[in-house]
Amino acid sequence: MQVIDSANEIKDQATDWFDHASDYFEARWNLGVLDMSEKTAGAISSLATVLIIGTIGTITLLFASLGVAWLVGQQLNSPATGFFIVAGFYALVGILLYLVKDKLIKVPVVNSFIKRFYYES
Repeated sequence: MQVIDSANEIKDQATDWFDHASDYFEARWNLGVLDMSEKTAGAISSLATVLIIGTIGTITLLFASLGVAWLVGQQLNSPATGFFIVAGFYALVGILLYLVKDKLIKVPVVNSFIKRFYYES
């Protein structure tokens, strides 16, 4: 009888250990899901903020550019020339940004996402 009792006791301990281990892994899984949810929500909110501010900035830049083109055109007595000068300026800025896009745009954006997902707690 003592052997059977010992076997039952070992079985109960193993069952308890398995239950505790299952609870632990389930808790770790839930913690990981919550952590990823928080980080994803933070990234989406950052993206939404950048899009909203970028849209407002783009509209502001558009109207400022139109105003500058109009003023330059009036000074040169040719509105079309003013618009071409402003367009040339933006073409030059676009070319310069294209040449340094990795250093000024890609690397900071990638670093920002890496910091958000791996280093923030």
